[in-house]
Amino acid sequence: MLFNYKFKKGLVKTSYLVDKLSISVSTLNYWKTRWRKRGGSDWDMGMRLIGKNAFWDPIHFCYWIINNKLKNKPTQPEQLLDHDKMILFVKRNVEEKK
Repeated sequence: MLFNYKFKKGLVKTSYLVDKLSISVSTLNYWKTRWRKRGGSDWDMGMRLIGKNAFWDPIHFCYWIINNKLKNKPTQPEQLLDHDKMILFVKRNVEEKK
């Protein structure tokens, strides 16, 4: 399966990323914290530190979402809402090619 991504920039600011996902920074920070506790790194999520600023590789982050979030079956209402927002974000920014 190949993906054609519709991003205009290679790296985006955290504010842009959370805006497109319609999630809060605290949700993203929660995901990062849980990911780190499981032994993952920010780099694996697509975060790149340049000086004191965090930028995101949106393509890498989409793959991280697909591999680590979309396969999880939500059980609580807030998880269902986050899951729907992630699916919508990926659908808007990723075009599948077969």
